[in-house]
Amino acid sequence: QEFEIDQQEPFVLVTTDRTVLDFDKFEDLQDESTLHLLQNEDQAPSVATKECIKFTPHYDTVVKSGMYEYYASQGQNPLPYTLAELIDNALSATAKNTGMRTIELRMLFDETIGKPAVIVLDNGCGMTSEQLKNWAVFRLSKFNRKNVKFASEQEGYVRPDPVPRSLNSDISYFGVGGKQAVFYVGHSVRMISKPAGSPNVHELILSEEEFKRKERNKEEVYNGIITNRMPGNSSHVKNDDERFLHALIAEESGKASFTAVVITDIQPNHVTFLKDDFEVWTRQLAHIYHYYIHGVNGNDLSSHPANSNDLPKIDIQITLREKPPRCPRVINIREVEDDMQSLYINTAADRFEFMAEQDGGTVEGIIRYHPFLYYKETYPEDPSDDDDDDTECGAQSQARERKPIFECFWNGRLIPNTKVSDFYWCTWNKDPKLPEECYRRLSGVLFTDDRFKVSNNKLTFMDLEQRLKQKETLFTRIVKGQKQRGIEKEFKQWLQSCHEKLDKQIQFLGYKGTITRTDVAKKKMQQPWGTFSSIQWDGKKYKAGQFVKSVKTQPIVYGKVVQFLLFGSYKGDVFATGGEVEVALEPQALYEKTKTMLISKIDQTATDKAIKKHIDSDQTGLNRPSNVVVNCICFSFVGVKGDQELKSFTAQHSKWGFWFKKIDCLTDLGKYTMTLNTMLSEGNLTVLGGRSLPSYTLNFTIKEGDAERFVIGPVSSPLVVGVPFNIPLMIKDGYDHPAKPPDLTPVLQCRLVRPLYSSKIYCSSSQTNLLAAELKLRLCFSGKPHSLHVPRKDNPVTAMNGDPVKFNVEVHDEAGNITANPKQIVRCQVKTLFGPCWTDAGIFVNQKNVVSVMRELEVLPSTRVSSMELCSRDDGNLKLKNKERIEWPAGGMLENLFYKLYDEAGRVVPITAEIASKIKVNWTAKVYAEDLIRGKLPDIQVPTQVKEERFYQVSYQDQSVSISFTIVPHPDEPAQLKATLPENSVNLGETLDGNISEYKPSHQKDLFCGYSLMNLCVCLQESSGSVVVTGVRFQSGTPGPKELCFTYKSYVARVIVEVSPGVPAHKLTDKVLNDHGIATPFLVQLCDEWGNPACFAVLSLYCNNIPTSGFVHQHLNFINMSQQSRVVLLFPCCSTRGYYQLIFQGLFNKKCISSPSVNLTVIPDPNKPVSLSVEYDTSAKFPAGGKFPVTEMIFFFLPYRDKEIPQQVGKYTIKFSLQVDKIKVLSSNQIPINVEANQPVKLGPDSQPPTPVVSYSESIAGRTLVENMTLNIMDSYGNPTGGNLDGKVNVSIKNLSGENKPLPLFEGKTSSCQLSLKGGKLHIPRLTVMEKSPGEDGSSYTLVFKPEGFTLSTPLEPYELLFHFYNDVENQQKMSELTKKKDELTATVGAYKNIFSTYNRLLQMLTSKIIFVCIISPCKMCPQCVLGCSHLYLKLPPCDWSTTLDLQKSILTGYTECVCVWFRNVGHLAFVQDDTAARVISWHIYGDMDCVITRTTEAAKRIYDSTNGRQQVMPLDTMFKGSVDRPLPHIRNGRKLFEPPGNPVHARQLLMFPQDHDSCNNVFRSLLGETILIDDLDSGNSYRKAVVQNNIPCPTILTRQGERISSRGKFGGANNKAPAMLRYMFGAPYPQQYYTLQDQIGLLSEYRSLLEKKLTAEKERSDCLQQIQSPEMLKKQQDMDEKAKQLEEINRQCDRQTRRTLTGAHILRTG
Repeated sequence: QEFEIDQQEPFVLVTTDRTVLDFDKFEDLQDESTLHLLQNEDQAPSVATKECIKFTPHYDTVVKSGMYEYYASQGQNPLPYTLAELIDNALSATAKNTGMRTIELRMLFDETIGKPAVIVLDNGCGMTSEQLKNWAVFRLSKFNRKNVKFASEQEGYVRPDPVPRSLNSDISYFGVGGKQAVFYVGHSVRMISKPAGSPNVHELILSEEEFKRKERNKEEVYNGIITNRMPGNSSHVKNDDERFLHALIAEESGKASFTAVVITDIQPNHVTFLKDDFEVWTRQLAHIYHYYIHGVNGNDLSSHPANSNDLPKIDIQITLREKPPRCPRVINIREVEDDMQSLYINTAADRFEFMAEQDGGTVEGIIRYHPFLYYKETYPEDPSDDDDDDTECGAQSQARERKPIFECFWNGRLIPNTKVSDFYWCTWNKDPKLPEECYRRLSGVLFTDDRFKVSNNKLTFMDLEQRLKQKETLFTRIVKGQKQRGIEKEFKQWLQSCHEKLDKQIQFLGYKGTITRTDVAKKKMQQPWGTFSSIQWDGKKYKAGQFVKSVKTQPIVYGKVVQFLLFGSYKGDVFATGGEVEVALEPQALYEKTKTMLISKIDQTATDKAIKKHIDSDQTGLNRPSNVVVNCICFSFVGVKGDQELKSFTAQHSKWGFWFKKIDCLTDLGKYTMTLNTMLSEGNLTVLGGRSLPSYTLNFTIKEGDAERFVIGPVSSPLVVGVPFNIPLMIKDGYDHPAKPPDLTPVLQCRLVRPLYSSKIYCSSSQTNLLAAELKLRLCFSGKPHSLHVPRKDNPVTAMNGDPVKFNVEVHDEAGNITANPKQIVRCQVKTLFGPCWTDAGIFVNQKNVVSVMRELEVLPSTRVSSMELCSRDDGNLKLKNKERIEWPAGGMLENLFYKLYDEAGRVVPITAEIASKIKVNWTAKVYAEDLIRGKLPDIQVPTQVKEERFYQVSYQDQSVSISFTIVPHPDEPAQLKATLPENSVNLGETLDGNISEYKPSHQKDLFCGYSLMNLCVCLQESSGSVVVTGVRFQSGTPGPKELCFTYKSYVARVIVEVSPGVPAHKLTDKVLNDHGIATPFLVQLCDEWGNPACFAVLSLYCNNIPTSGFVHQHLNFINMSQQSRVVLLFPCCSTRGYYQLIFQGLFNKKCISSPSVNLTVIPDPNKPVSLSVEYDTSAKFPAGGKFPVTEMIFFFLPYRDKEIPQQVGKYTIKFSLQVDKIKVLSSNQIPINVEANQPVKLGPDSQPPTPVVSYSESIAGRTLVENMTLNIMDSYGNPTGGNLDGKVNVSIKNLSGENKPLPLFEGKTSSCQLSLKGGKLHIPRLTVMEKSPGEDGSSYTLVFKPEGFTLSTPLEPYELLFHFYNDVENQQKMSELTKKKDELTATVGAYKNIFSTYNRLLQMLTSKIIFVCIISPCKMCPQCVLGCSHLYLKLPPCDWSTTLDLQKSILTGYTECVCVWFRNVGHLAFVQDDTAARVISWHIYGDMDCVITRTTEAAKRIYDSTNGRQQVMPLDTMFKGSVDRPLPHIRNGRKLFEPPGNPVHARQLLMFPQDHDSCNNVFRSLLGETILIDDLDSGNSYRKAVVQNNIPCPTILTRQGERISSRGKFGGANNKAPAMLRYMFGAPYPQQYYTLQDQIGLLSEYRSLLEKKLTAEKERSDCLQQIQSPEMLKKQQDMDEKAKQLEEINRQCDRQTRRTLTGAHILRTG
């Protein structure tokens, strides 16, 4: 758009952020920026403007995503998992290969050919340029790749068919793994791919450096170039760092399809890992793809022969090439035999197969059992585990310990970070028949398909374990392919069998206790150790004190069993797989120590007699006198190499001198020093008397020995036939040292062991015979092609047209050996020689020196279906041609259609069941197989409309053979007259909108109507063949339905027009609910004195309150827009209840126009409470600690049945709250209650007296037990009660510890006394013991006050008081002071604790309140509320959650839940969508429309009483509840007895219930019964007649025009005709937008309320926390800690004083 600006007018050009542009800033402005042209920079915009932006994700989304994804690999190096992503793509690409699927990983770390690179190469289907573009799009998964340009290239995803173990190769899935993997490994990737059937190779390069360059240059980042070139053409490779690409591209020639992923700019740490940990990551890849490379049963070495024909056709080879002279490392991951799945499979003794079915998904599972053999562990260890702990410590072998059982495979590949622990049926449940150890000897695997989701990086399942552990999961055992139910029983039986047949375990008997061992080096293994007195092992029993001998120990141990040790906590006898034994070495005079060794080291073959004989022999030698001059001399041998001591031995002197047992051979070459020292047997001293004992030193050298064997050095593999290669032989001596080679002749013998050559090399000479060595080599046959061999006996070869012909073509070299070459292509050329059935096939090789082979091929017509014919047996001449147009009478039936099928030779194909199942028609879904086998097709129903053409098709086998035709209906003879009415209602004096159309007759014959019709016009429409009637108007008459009857010949058509009243002529009266408004709008019509509509007037509305003189005035002005002047008024009623009058007044030329008035009665809305009134029994009693009775409110019952009454006696107040909606809460007045004491249960004092300390002194103060103590009968909460109870209290003394000690006596030398209790109270002035009372000095006794003589249902509990007794006054005074101080400190500490406990409870309560607001009742529109207080939730101390919820309920009193005991009026219970149906149904039950429905009879009775019987009520609990809704009368057993006219339907089915559907349905089942609603009266009578003729009773029938046919058949008259106006009528339902807005308003209100509550609660909690952390509270905390320490010190002093007194008393008694 062009515009001009005046030269004098100022203006500025600014950006959207109001930056004024000058020449410099304009140069820096980016393209497509939005600018504003303003008069000045501060000018306010007159209208809102829009700014177009473009936003794309940063390129880090692609290049850095792998870094974040693969950090989730649980502490392992994630590089093998990234390589697995690339192998996944290769497996998916090769899924449809018919031959060998070859995948190769090349690690090129040879700097002589370029910088480091990783290449993943496969012989899969390749990628087109469009598919390569889709690969580059991040997160474009296989499910979204449907937006390609051409329909033929669409890649809609289809889930593969189920296969065992889900090995479907469908593992390239999400569209993210490839990009994440390549950019995690390096910084640049080159995708090279050639699709099958394409002559071009497509190449795409993505690099991080290129992304950065485009960003710097402000170019489009996400674009690139795909290079299309010829195979083998590497002229575009210019970078010297990528010169290895020339050799890679040269390999492309001759390949039908392939894909190569070339990753360069490899990160240095990845290069180091791939070089140094070659075995580790190749083992991980072999683990991930174990079942792809080994088959469904895995790498089972016991059942798999070496023949490769039984193995999957998947070859994954890894080559790592380094800089010379390092040899390349080549491995096929099928050769890896120590991956975990191979170890699990080959160490298991038995397996248990099962299946799990959950929500449409199927999981296959295997559990394997690894038995325990006491001489070895069969459960495999992970080779990559770095834990080198010495298992010889004797701890019980835990097998898998706490590791999960199941590894999980998804579509056949391992998901490494998801392991399932167990299931309910394979978990140990303390079964005494099976030890827990058996459940630790299990390994397993789960196989799933893609119905169970995994993460994008394929490291973790999303919900596998959660779904499998749901109750709906069905587990079954699989035995020989058959399912067996009862998996828990089957598994236990299988495990029991494995345990009994395979395990060799030890039973530990005579449990003694648990100890801590300090002789174990590792602290974590020092405890706990269970000790046992005996074991049962392999049928033999060993017990403490028994002689045993060790085996395979140095030295051999002889001794006596002390005890047996087993690591772990135990409580009795137990089975275990190992343990230790503590042996006291014998003879004890020689050793005097014990030794702990493994139980497996016990020699089971040694007998007690032999062990004792050896011990006696040692004992005898110990007692023989020594013939050595120096007593107790030992001899020591020490071998030293350099400064390092290698071996040290000590020999005891015997009759044969100093004898050394066999010394381990020294095998390392070098110089050694041997020293012989004389040592004293005691202390191993080499010095005696200050002088060194004799010694001798010998120096010697160890050299290599004679040649005994040879080993084969590394050989480059694979090898090429015909090319010489070297086999290095290294000569070794007996200790693996290089030796001088003797005169020998190597001999090489080879044998073929597919896929390897196994070679044995023998070396022999005249001096020595060396052993043979075996060498496995991988050979690649690559002889030059010489000839073709096509073994086929029959010539010519006969084949049916369309059938495949197979030729086995072999390429031979000159020697006749089958050879192959990567660039070798065999092609077959076919040409016609002798006619349509003779061809010649020539087979060629793209080698000039290879002669082609010719074979004749005879092609015969096949018997496949090639054509179809349709005909009609009714008309023999009717044969349908393909794409033919057929004219047929409208509404008719094309019957007896038959089809025939012909093959390629024109022969009729017999129709079988299989052929018939492939016949498809498009006009019906109901096709009967019996008719199709006979050649008959379903009948065709011709459309009833003349111009409605239909297309029909009959096809065979997916439309490969089909015939189609089109049926054009033409008119038939007239059969009926049909009248259609666009509008079915009109006001008196108005013209009916729309036209009345009569179909079928060609002209109007007769028109009859019993009413005055004005301006009637009838015309014929030739285009539609119908008659149109317009201008229908009712000038006068009574309102109501009017029937218009049209006749043509003998045909009659009727339409019903609902005539509504015109201008009101009298006053109306209506009721309206407060705050609801008048639902029906007023139609105000201004007329002249003759009743004609008037124009241009002013309308005023007055509302007068009849009881008072006040009124509301509303003035409305209207402009006449047509010939009529009318306005619709919707009066919003919002007033207090009472009687009102609406007056409509018109003004024209200052003259008042009279108008009718409407009387309104505003009544309260019973569904909107405005106040809360609570009725309660003022004389009710509330016992302390009891339950509140059910509290009753008007129309409501509150669920306070389980609320507890306070435990302390006193006056309380109760307040009830009712939440009307999400915001409004009604509260009742406060109700005072008086809590009384509960039932008497015990005797107790008013206040706890101090602990008495008495003695038998003469002073009465020292003998006083209690003084001025009052005992009351109390309830269980300490409230005094029993004011009307009188009785006795027996006071006695008993021993505290229950020992038989002398008891102190009361005054008068009595052991007990009785006191009188009156009015539930007993006052004791003083109670003392007698002078010189017996009793043990320093002992504690209990003073018992036991009530007696009370006739109560529950005996009263006595009151007991502890006191101390001493024989001297001094101890009494000391103890009395300590006791008094102790009581004071106890009270003080208790008070402090109560304060802190109160604050902590308050803090917990406030925290719970916040959690309740933010977590338990979160707002749907505010998810951050939950996050806002997650820190509070995590800091909560552990507590009972149910208690916390109760606490929250007591806090949030505004959320009290109520149960409504009444419904509402019948007219308010339902909505009706159709106006005519609403009117007639409301009229039918008009007498019940104002009836109030209650839930209970009691509520109905209260309403009845409160209204003095004027209000109708109906309780729900007295209604009969039908079980099943009956069908319409014309339906029996699900079938129609006849075709019903008039669209009958049960009237109650048209009702829509906004809430409480079941109760409302029950109400209207009682009111309406089986009442039927039908279109018109004629249809109703016809329907009733047909029903009665079938001997079926017919219920009442209502018509939409307002008539009623009673169940007795009566109709007509005023009683069976609904009036035009009803006072009560069902309302129409609100539109959906209303409910949406209501929900949104509610959510916003709820969010605001919750936010306010959250802020308030957080402030309260912050204040409470601040109070807790205040200096005053901290000072109280310090004071409490100090007093607690003082209390502990006083307790210790009391204990010491008591012990001292008791000890002194004991000494006195002993003396």
